[in-house]
Amino acid sequence: MKRKYNILRWPVHTLKACVNELKLVMGDVGVLVFFVLVSIAYPILYSLIYNTEMAHDVRVVVVDDDRSAESREFVRALDATSEVKVIGYAANMQEARTQMCEHNCYGIINLPRDYALCLGRGEQAHVNIYCDMSVMLRYRQILMSTTAVQLTLSSHIQKAKASVIPINIGGGTIDNEQVALGNTAMGLGSAVLPCILVLVLQQSMILGVGMLHGGARDRRRRFGGIDPEEYDAVALVSVVGRALAHLLVYAVPAVYALLVVPKFFDFPQNGPIIDIVAMALPYLIACSFMSQTFKIFVRGRESTFITMVFTSIIFVFLSGISWPRSSMSQLWITLGNMVPSTWASQGYIAMQSNGASLAAQSHAYMMLWVLCGFYLVSAVLIEAFVARKQTRNPRKRQY
Repeated sequence: MKRKYNILRWPVHTLKACVNELKLVMGDVGVLVFFVLVSIAYPILYSLIYNTEMAHDVRVVVVDDDRSAESREFVRALDATSEVKVIGYAANMQEARTQMCEHNCYGIINLPRDYALCLGRGEQAHVNIYCDMSVMLRYRQILMSTTAVQLTLSSHIQKAKASVIPINIGGGTIDNEQVALGNTAMGLGSAVLPCILVLVLQQSMILGVGMLHGGARDRRRRFGGIDPEEYDAVALVSVVGRALAHLLVYAVPAVYALLVVPKFFDFPQNGPIIDIVAMALPYLIACSFMSQTFKIFVRGRESTFITMVFTSIIFVFLSGISWPRSSMSQLWITLGNMVPSTWASQGYIAMQSNGASLAAQSHAYMMLWVLCGFYLVSAVLIEAFVARKQTRNPRKRQY
């Protein structure tokens, strides 16, 4: 017989559903691994990977086909940078490739035969760069140092040309100085890790909720369509009660990942703590409701890994960390807007890197609350009309 609940007692049933969910979480080692261990270990692991921030003295070889004073000046200037170390010259590209294959160097700088000739004619000269892409930090340092040297030498050439002009042009050439505002270390870790820290919380919750749902389906198969560990309540009460439990479990991991880990590894920490906590609240709620929506794709505990793990890569790209959202098509921008980590990472990066307040990130903050409402409706519909029918009538469905 189906129970009838007085709507005035829904808060009580919500708390009971929350307590029941907490019992399921604490009694399941696999779920605890995702909810707690992953949320604690992964931020440390990723931070250690990018802890170097900047690579120095990346070894390169030079193939100088021009053999002119200008090409030698370029090589000396490149070797003087802190990012690159020229270990020697190679007679040709084949010899340089051999050294790279033997890991004696991680980059090849090729100066073509017409390098000095193009500079003398006032034409654009080219420098070819070949990099080992196995480690992005090395590629970044070689590219940035080579570009900086080329810009500096070009500036000197422009100044030399301007000095022989008899007309007073009102000053010298424009000096270029780069000043880092948020990411003062100009490191890859400080640029990437804030988004990763936010994404880890979302992905671990998706996997943990999927495993809980898979466990419930397994119990129903064993007990003839009945889950003895479930608190039977209306769909809205069940969804909100579970979300409250997830929020309580993630309170400490969220503070740890968003506030403590940046202090350990000296990542940018310019955001007001109260604003970061305020941004995290709707983010965790939206993640819980989205996880309860995505659980429809889970057919068992083991299938969680097959159906959910791959979404990490998709969400990383949609957040704009790998490819700027401004360069995405409208389709991908719309899909990214439907993912809580997209808005949370934008707000978190703006706060921590540039010291933005919650008021300055009001759009991202409001979008997180909009996603809370959207995924609440979807989770309730899934719970009421899909998940319960699939699990409570196992004889009518082939698994």
